[in-house]
Amino acid sequence: MKTNVVALLAFFCSFNSQAYSNFIENPHKLYPPGCATLLDLQTILYGDNAVKVFDGEIELLRAPKSLASLPANLAVYRVGCADGNRSLVLFEFSIPDRLDPASTYYRVPRVDAIDTVDGYDTWTTLRLLRDPSDWGGTGFARSDEIFGGNSEGTTDGHDRTWVFVLDNAFYPYPNIFAGHISPSTYNDSFQLWIETAPAGWGITVTIDPTASLLAANPRIPLNGRLSGNWVAEGATDQGFVIAISELVPNSVPAPAELQDSPLLMFLSWYTYDTNGHKLWLTGSSQFVMGETEITIPIEKVTHGEFMGSKTADRSVVGSVTITANNCNDLTLQYNLSDIGLGSGTEHLQRLFSLETAGYVCRDLEARMAAK
Repeated sequence: MKTNVVALLAFFCSFNSQAYSNFIENPHKLYPPGCATLLDLQTILYGDNAVKVFDGEIELLRAPKSLASLPANLAVYRVGCADGNRSLVLFEFSIPDRLDPASTYYRVPRVDAIDTVDGYDTWTTLRLLRDPSDWGGTGFARSDEIFGGNSEGTTDGHDRTWVFVLDNAFYPYPNIFAGHISPSTYNDSFQLWIETAPAGWGITVTIDPTASLLAANPRIPLNGRLSGNWVAEGATDQGFVIAISELVPNSVPAPAELQDSPLLMFLSWYTYDTNGHKLWLTGSSQFVMGETEITIPIEKVTHGEFMGSKTADRSVVGSVTITANNCNDLTLQYNLSDIGLGSGTEHLQRLFSLETAGYVCRDLEARMAAK
């Protein structure tokens, strides 16, 4: 199974799942932004943390607007997320070997989540997203939309496999109603009804609970949800500001170009020197999407000018290495021996709650304990 899952997770290599679109508010998103990682790191960090829950050949309506059908292989997976007890449900459609990929077009099947509450079934149409970092406003949900056929980026110009993330549909306009299921339902046991040909027919697939299938991922990739104010326990009146973003080119790029933009972490450290005088340390470094650790050269900033144009003096005085353990916990290893502050390791915690796409990184108890 591991070989198939690793091939499936190559899907994430095509998309910037870490920082892009992380800060668009969508309270109905079914998985936290930045929780999907890349092919190589998925296996290194988490092992084979994915489970196939369905695998079989189904008939889908041929596109466009045809009542004829075509066979397709469908595999459904739960894939481990970087947040505990969270996951992504993936659909992998592939063309059987006997078909020509250049002339094979499918109509997107309708997919409904069936949630049973107090003996009654609630049906909610879900959306097939092509990008896990998509905020939910695009993707496929209607049976008149198509996928397949010619595609760029393959050796012969044709794809044979397409992978989609299952998520709630999201409409940013208040006058448009879109039903949704909750993240707790998505990560618990529920059923999916998947439309097949002839039109209106379908199959039911049972999705088992995340917690019973997947192990907790020990670390998370660096992503935009880690931006914010951080403090070290016991270090009063001092702290850190961390920002993670893309380095966007000067020209306005197309969304596809943003996926290849370099990623950057910026650190500003407000502390004191050996004499108790205020000390401002900064640093930044680029990193590759999916990495969980970064080393940043640290500069001491002095002799600036209040609200002026004078450039402050900077000198490299050490380095820090930051590791992302979870959304609320970073490990900071520092070496500032050149300015007499030695070296050590600290755990950083959030100073304030952060919410991105409806996911809060600190609960009420954690915030109260930090006061």
